[in-house]
Amino acid sequence: SPLGLALAGACALVVAPRAVAAAPGSEPIVLEAHGGPRPADADRLLRPVLAELARSGFTGPPAVAQRIDGSLSRPAASLADERAAEAVRIIESGYKLFLSGKFDRAAEEIERGLRVLHAAPAALVGKNDDRRDAVMRGLIGLALSHKRRGRTTQAAEAMKELVRSFPDRELSYKDYGPEPHELFDAVRRDLDREGKGSIAVDLDDDRTVVFIDEHYVNSGDVKIPDLYPGTYRLFLQQGNRFGRVHDVVVEAGSTTAVSLSWQLDAVLHTDGGVALVFDDEAARREMEPRFAVRLARALGAPSVVVLGIRENRGRRSVVGAFYAADSTRPLRSGAVAVEPVVPGVERFEALARLLAGDDEAAALVAPLGDEARKAPVPAAAREHRDTGGRPLMVWKWLTLGVGLGAVAGGVTLYAADNGGGSRDQFERNTRSTGIAIASAGAALTGLGIYFFFRDHSDRIEAEESAHSAALVPVDGGGAALVLGGRF
Repeated sequence: SPLGLALAGACALVVAPRAVAAAPGSEPIVLEAHGGPRPADADRLLRPVLAELARSGFTGPPAVAQRIDGSLSRPAASLADERAAEAVRIIESGYKLFLSGKFDRAAEEIERGLRVLHAAPAALVGKNDDRRDAVMRGLIGLALSHKRRGRTTQAAEAMKELVRSFPDRELSYKDYGPEPHELFDAVRRDLDREGKGSIAVDLDDDRTVVFIDEHYVNSGDVKIPDLYPGTYRLFLQQGNRFGRVHDVVVEAGSTTAVSLSWQLDAVLHTDGGVALVFDDEAARREMEPRFAVRLARALGAPSVVVLGIRENRGRRSVVGAFYAADSTRPLRSGAVAVEPVVPGVERFEALARLLAGDDEAAALVAPLGDEARKAPVPAAAREHRDTGGRPLMVWKWLTLGVGLGAVAGGVTLYAADNGGGSRDQFERNTRSTGIAIASAGAALTGLGIYFFFRDHSDRIEAEESAHSAALVPVDGGGAALVLGGRF
């Protein structure tokens, strides 16, 4: 119905068993997680990872955000006073159109204003009785506009919404006349015959305030009784922070159990893409796995990849972790350092392939700092390491050490030479020997330096990006050549 469009929303995160059934799908999903505000360069750095994951069959953050908004919960959109006032003016304009007999245009205008206010329930709570008055008047005008056009079903739905949303109010004969009052009473009698239901809300934080259809209920766990059948807007608030809107269906004679998390509501963002934005890194480390898996389960996804940008092993990196929907322990994880210079696209694509299950890509991806000590090394990486993947790791140090020692010894012998003509009791004719040993040492030293550059430790240990170089401006003009890598 037209009213249904105005009230379209999402069911609660866990409303058994409706949450999963509302969003069927077997494809894995991708979301972001950040310990603090989302970085300004996140789109640019994550783009190649997301593109490769999409080629592997993962649903990206924008599509996941749409699914969450459509089947789980939606943002309690903030609404500036000017925008709220404009919505009220639209509703009032629609009501005047109804009074002048222009019923089709009246219904369109009223629904347009109601959509704005219902999308931002926080704009209707507290000391905003004038806005709630406008919503009530709009629903009356909407119901009567449909009734005058012979659309009895739509008229009844609009009036049912009014009955559910304003249980504490009666229609005034003085303000609205007998017609809406009669329709209101008729609809309420029908609802009474159906019976009533209730909602039992289970919260993870007793300080959280619960609102239903924009009026206050209580804080903490609460049971809301005596509700007429239909869809209710449930949303949370803590202090001056608002959670998300959960549409909950109530059926006559039953209690709908809803498990909501204020912690998840507070960090879940779906504007343009889905991201968990925590206050800090400590909160992200503690809650990211649990919330990511919870979202995957609620959407019916078998697994979830979580991407972010943060420091890993002392360097700013694009990081990722893969979770199955039945475990909060990451099965695969990795990172690609983006400083001192951003590496080529192939590194980001390798991270995506690793997260998608390609162990061969581990050679191009660094392990996560904490997770590396817990997660097993992929079989391909172990084989590469154990079968001579770094044959020069020992030889570079051995040849360099012996070479430098030989150079030092040769120089010492050269300096100690006295040509055999000294009157000392010891003859020291060591010049030729010193030159030979120092020459051999210089050769070994050069070979050791060569081994350092030939040993691609970053590819096998997968801790750092490839050797890189960049020109960096310096104070006073000019530039410095910066070399990056692991030697």
